Amino acid sequence: MPLHLPTFRATNVDRAINGFNCYQNQPLTYWTTALAGEVGELCNMIKKLQRVEKGGIDGGSSYKACDIDKKMLQEEIGGIAIYLDLLASLLDIELEEAIRTTFNKKSEQLNFPHRI
Repeated sequence: MPLHLPTFRATNVDRAINGFNCYQNQPLTYWTTALAGEVGELCNMIKKLQRVEKGGIDGGSSYKACDIDKKMLQEEIGGIAIYLDLLASLLDIELEEAIRTTFNKKSEQLNFPHRI
């Protein structure tokens, strides 16, 4: 089923409020830190994969590069999207509009034909 961002936003915010009991009662730095944490976890996985790919050792934490699979990477990327949406909602920014505007502006700046 395709993801509809406005429906996702409503469900995401409702879960934060009624499930996790944290949304507007946390400072914006809570959400930026959560987002940075998810991005950091993804970066660490990619670092481990590339280190081993280039002949380095497979170790140094609670999991090894050989344990990293698409499902683990997908989970981190999903977490990034979830926290990004919550942060955007608290800033009264529609994620779809932000993506479209930024993408199109960069294409225009670089004289690319790609628009969304």
